[in-house]
Amino acid sequence: MKLFSSWGTPRAALLITGRNLEPQDITAALGITPTFFRKATRDAPFRPGEGCWALQVTGAPEQGFDGLVDELVALISPALEEIQDIRRRGHSVRLDLSGHVRSGSRTFLSPYTLARAARLDLPVSLTTDADPPARSEDLLDWLPAPDGSHRAT
Repeated sequence: MKLFSSWGTPRAALLITGRNLEPQDITAALGITPTFFRKATRDAPFRPGEGCWALQVTGAPEQGFDGLVDELVALISPALEEIQDIRRRGHSVRLDLSGHVRSGSRTFLSPYTLARAARLDLPVSLTTDADPPARSEDLLDWLPAPDGSHRAT
């Protein structure tokens, strides 16, 4: 049975981050060229002060994650021991599944994919990006204004 995913542009990545992470050291240890890396900088918009190394595979819109996880596992399996060594050194190492979502979007992970990910012995994170809501009533707009203007005078 094929499960339909409504997440746009699904991505599966081996994501390694850490305060003292030097991307070139990760590349040398794993023998894998990253699709993205960033040296640690204080002014980084995401996780200031942390370095980042990622190997990412991207699927077609609404493809789902089964094939992506298979592809990523094939790429990183020869280096699993080195990946665990990097984790033991204190870096954050995880399998990140991400995609673009809209209201009501959903995705599925088959039992096969969950089992395959579990054999990696790595945490799995789910990360989404979304378009801003078109209506002001969406999301958290029901909360009172922080300036107290909702209170009677």
